[in-house]
Amino acid sequence: FVAFIMSVHIAEVMQIFVCIVAGIPVMRTPLQILFLILVTDLPPSIALGMEPGEPGILKLRPRPKTEPIVLGWMWFSMILNGAVLSLVIIGVYIAALVYYCGEILQAEIATIEDSTLQLSKARTVTFISLVWSENVRSYIARSFDKPFYVNLCGNRMMQYAIVLAQIALYSAVFIPFLSDKILVLRGKDIGGEGWALAVIGPCGTLILCELSKVITHYQMKSYQRWLAKKEAENAAKLEAEMASPKKVVEAESSSKEAKEPLASSVDKIEKVERPPAVRL
Repeated sequence: FVAFIMSVHIAEVMQIFVCIVAGIPVMRTPLQILFLILVTDLPPSIALGMEPGEPGILKLRPRPKTEPIVLGWMWFSMILNGAVLSLVIIGVYIAALVYYCGEILQAEIATIEDSTLQLSKARTVTFISLVWSENVRSYIARSFDKPFYVNLCGNRMMQYAIVLAQIALYSAVFIPFLSDKILVLRGKDIGGEGWALAVIGPCGTLILCELSKVITHYQMKSYQRWLAKKEAENAAKLEAEMASPKKVVEAESSSKEAKEPLASSVDKIEKVERPPAVRL
């Protein structure tokens, strides 16, 4: 749940940031962003919260109490997946801009005829591609290191969530007034080429995010080895602490045994040297 939410939101920020810095028209309007977060991202997020535990999870070493919930390698995985998603979607958006507008930069697009309509088409292709990519990403996020196809249909709620997200997507791009007036999407105008271009997003996301799991798998193994090392160190430290009281007890016992003969000798000497009492 956290891995999916953080990766897609990191991707959202990266995409908008790159558009602003590069002088490219921002690929989504505020209402489109709100629709993505509340309608198409939310169902898969809730479904991931109901994901059953991975088999073999009890074979992993327990984490120390001082460790945070989200570990360093988890943050790296989320940022990496967010960067992958951003890279793919930005690539789709640039391709759509070139196809529909013939230009990439904001200043140049503003000079062409019907720039608003053509820009809406490019944004629509990117919007569709992003929803598909995030739906694919929701299946990938079910495990940090296992392939997405492992127990693919094990979470029934995920299937319902994806269907709901797809219904919301096609409603957003096809229903009159909602699509063209509110969300400014042109699902009917992008043509077959636009839909084909949108497919690049989920395909690229699937391939690159699955490849990134190789890095995450190595990081997880390294973390398990670190836990094993810490566990051995703690066990040795505990054994040393348990052995130290025994040494103290043995030392005190030896000291007591050494003092007893000395005290006995002193008493004997005092008895010998003590003068006899004089009676009057």
